[in-house]
Amino acid sequence: MRSMPILTPWHRDMKDNVKSRVKEQVAGRTGASWEDRLQEQKAKKVQVMKSIEKEQKELIKAATEKGIEKQQVYSPLLTLRSAPNLSAEKQAQRLEERKQDMSEKVRSYAMQRREILEKMRTREPLFRIEDVSTAKALLAEGRRKKQEELQNEEKKRWEHLEECAMKGVQKRDALYDLHNSPSFDERLAKAVERKKQELKELEKIQKERIRDAIEVGHQKSTSVSPLLGVLRNPPDNAERTREILEERQRVMASVAREYFRKRDDMLQRQQNRTPLFSCEAVEDAQLQLEEQARKRKKEMQAEQMKQRQHIQELQNKALARPLMMEARLNVI
Repeated sequence: MRSMPILTPWHRDMKDNVKSRVKEQVAGRTGASWEDRLQEQKAKKVQVMKSIEKEQKELIKAATEKGIEKQQVYSPLLTLRSAPNLSAEKQAQRLEERKQDMSEKVRSYAMQRREILEKMRTREPLFRIEDVSTAKALLAEGRRKKQEELQNEEKKRWEHLEECAMKGVQKRDALYDLHNSPSFDERLAKAVERKKQELKELEKIQKERIRDAIEVGHQKSTSVSPLLGVLRNPPDNAERTREILEERQRVMASVAREYFRKRDDMLQRQQNRTPLFSCEAVEDAQLQLEEQARKRKKEMQAEQMKQRQHIQELQNKALARPLMMEARLNVI
């Protein structure tokens, strides 16, 4: 059995240094982490809440002072304190009036109390036995339906979680393929090789077509040529035949010169033609492809992060809601 390696302080320092540099590189490319952004937003929110709390305390203090001032100015006890003292006769008269008012209120209260007690003794019950049994049946039916809805919802959520997981795997495979795709030079070499093969096949087909056209032309010249009858039945006039032959030779020479002139022009154009792809265009295309690959990579990373957050939210929701056992035991 192989023994475990001994970690020296130098190894630990190197490991911490590598971790810190990796974190710095990742933070420089992808930005601050979710925890750092959360702490930053938390600090900002705390500062805002402190300022709001300070303003609210100042508003409460100002309102308290204003209320005390209004109490001292508009208090109803101020008139009583400033009013002159009543005589003994007036006080006795008002006391008698208060006693009569209190006795009337006591009698009225006693009558109302007797009426309320009589109504309570003779009132109809709020819930009869039949209504209670019906309500129990309705509650049991509602509980059963709610349990079925919870089961269906749980099934749908698990299916959604599996679908999100499959999408995440597909996105990860696509991102892996994007990272491991061949370079621009390799794809360009493959495209050039494929184009050469296509041009060779096209050249072969054109050569065969030219050979077939030449053979057909020879066949037609031998079968439909106007000289065929002359060759079969040569005329007696040798001078006329010689003139016709010279005329044909001059025409053939002019046609040959025109053919060679057109061929030289075509070869000259081929030698002096501008290339389909210049070096600048190839470099620009390569830069554009690299930029598109970087953008695509960032988009796929953002999409993968969204999918992970969505899956995490769905898992948290699935864990936060009541389980099937709690629904069966009516634990809510």
